[in-house]
Amino acid sequence: MAEAMLKFEQEERDGVLIVHVNGPLDSMTHDQFREYLGPIMNRPKVRVVLDCQNLSYINSRGLTQLMHYQRISKIAFSFLGVAALRPNIVKNLELLGLAKTFRWYPTVEEALTAATAY
Repeated sequence: MAEAMLKFEQEERDGVLIVHVNGPLDSMTHDQFREYLGPIMNRPKVRVVLDCQNLSYINSRGLTQLMHYQRISKIAFSFLGVAALRPNIVKNLELLGLAKTFRWYPTVEEALTAATAY
């Protein structure tokens, strides 16, 4: 069985780092996600938008990791916006009562607007 992989691409716009995430965020890719995003989120006053348009799946471990980075961003006066989640993922966040825990935005552009104003 082929190992699941996350792919990342990043770009910077108006002082905001946009990270495009492609693939599943689950037990197989959790460490890869942490190793990629951890050093970014440890920068002081960083502004990051995660483009999750191509995030195909997220399990509880992935949600926990996202919540961890949301907490770090608040403590460090940074910005982490989660954008363009698929409808099934948004529905799961709502069912779990987590939709208000995240700074999430329907589109990358809306997240960018919020990040540049932060």
